[in-house]
Amino acid sequence: MSHKALRLLIENTAKKLGDDIQFTYGRDSDFDVMRNKRYPFIVLGLINSTASYTVNNTSNFVKIWNISMAFYELDKASSTQEEYSLILDETDKLVDTFIQNLNFFSQNEEIVITAINSTPFIKALADILTGHILTFQVQVPDNWNYCEDVC
Repeated sequence: MSHKALRLLIENTAKKLGDDIQFTYGRDSDFDVMRNKRYPFIVLGLINSTASYTVNNTSNFVKIWNISMAFYELDKASSTQEEYSLILDETDKLVDTFIQNLNFFSQNEEIVITAINSTPFIKALADILTGHILTFQVQVPDNWNYCEDVC
């Protein structure tokens, strides 16, 4: 699976969460300087991979991609525990729905999702955002190509 194919698969899965979802791919510093942001906003961080041959170190080439995504919702500096807890509830639901949708798609393919972790954060970045960081790994054989149908 190529970098482009995985990036587009994740973007399409994220955008299916709702018409109001904004999505971007890149560094946090790029997100910070964006104008006219609407929330909720999902940022896919730069993705990297490791690869190996799984049969006798000579065949069955497989890549494992490391994914980190931020699920942001606008907060305010003066929010109370009750207020930011509601935001965390909303972003947790988005995280769960995203990973379930990605997993549903992968059941018909040779994609394996592992090491799923969701970490909340409160009042981060210049925009005062609350939400979750979702990290996981995606293992795919190198011959699978999401782009054949949608790119």
